[in-house]
Amino acid sequence: MKTTRTTKALGRPKRSEQDAPTRDTIIQIASRLFLENGYEPISLNQIAVECGMTKASLYYHFANKAELFTESLIWMLTRARMSTEKLIKDAADLRSGLEQMAIVKMSRPHMDFESIMRESSSNLTEEQLTRIREAEQALHGVLATHFQAAMDSGQMRKANPLLLAHTLSATLMLSNRQQPAELFDSMPELAKAIIDLFWNGVAPERL
Repeated sequence: MKTTRTTKALGRPKRSEQDAPTRDTIIQIASRLFLENGYEPISLNQIAVECGMTKASLYYHFANKAELFTESLIWMLTRARMSTEKLIKDAADLRSGLEQMAIVKMSRPHMDFESIMRESSSNLTEEQLTRIREAEQALHGVLATHFQAAMDSGQMRKANPLLLAHTLSATLMLSNRQQPAELFDSMPELAKAIIDLFWNGVAPERL
């Protein structure tokens, strides 16, 4: 007796697979708006318009503004961590890697991270705040790891590597200030000057 083989239909992708590109686009656009303007000035309606969708469609992917803000900052911090790691690894040495990282960061308009967090903290849950801070710590951890390696090899003066990571991140926020930026013809020149200042402050002491 001849049997008939039945082929299972491939069917449509799972809903989560279909939604992923749209969700990623929303997060990318929202992260830019939040970083440039802060938490309060940006509404879900503004984000929906920038994404070319209705506010109802936005709510399909994110329950509220706090949830979208959290996912956007975590995405941004994770992307920054991966970019920092690559720039430093691909560079000839740590100093030139830091220069490239500084140029990339300072060439993009953004508010001070701590200002954004202070503004938004009352709207976020403890779990959301913890997740954002963990992503931030991971970013600083990349710098701290490279700083520790440089100290171990004698390229840098002994110091707390995590403190150095926070110090460098805070110093790079000078790009938001008008007067320091006006001292140089371009943002890359300002970035290089800042890294020069940072590096000379941690270089090994000469006998």
